Amino acid sequence: MSGFSGKPETDLALIASLAEPSWADNWNFRAYLQQEVDRSRLDDTARSLSRDVATKIDCLECGNCCRMIQPYLTAEDILRLQAGLGANGAAIRERLIDAGDGLMVFRDRPCALLDGNKCIAYEHRPDDCRGYPHLDKPDFLGGTIGFIENYGTCPIVFNTLNHLKTLFAYDPVKDYIGDSDPEATHGSSLGE
Repeated sequence: MSGFSGKPETDLALIASLAEPSWADNWNFRAYLQQEVDRSRLDDTARSLSRDVATKIDCLECGNCCRMIQPYLTAEDILRLQAGLGANGAAIRERLIDAGDGLMVFRDRPCALLDGNKCIAYEHRPDDCRGYPHLDKPDFLGGTIGFIENYGTCPIVFNTLNHLKTLFAYDPVKDYIGDSDPEATHGSSLGE
């Protein structure tokens, strides 16, 4: 298994500009992984690679996830934020949380807790924020839809997916999708 060598791309403007033209290729890569790569090997490789990439990128110099992503929140997250911010849960929900459709997310983008590139409640941040970009979780393939959506947002996702294409000898010229993957059409917006 090969690690990540060299300097990762961290220019957010460049990464964002490459996301749209890479959309179809990233979906084709997902189909390639489904068809050609053992899931256990994929999980092990992606976990190792993403951790290696993450050691080369300082998230506090970036903070783009806090500007672009709306993490899902749990009741436990609210309690943790309450302790960290010294506010009651109702006040936090009222000021910061949108609970439409029964799911709680931060209302604003960029996140209202962002100060520069750091969360003012960093030690008490929600689990979804703690685990972002979620590349090292089991079932990498199951998470690829989110990774494709975050490709133009997160340098760790961008570099990991691009390097996985090389490691798994992906041929971008070959059509692995055919008519089998309706998600491959660009119907959703990036970063949501």
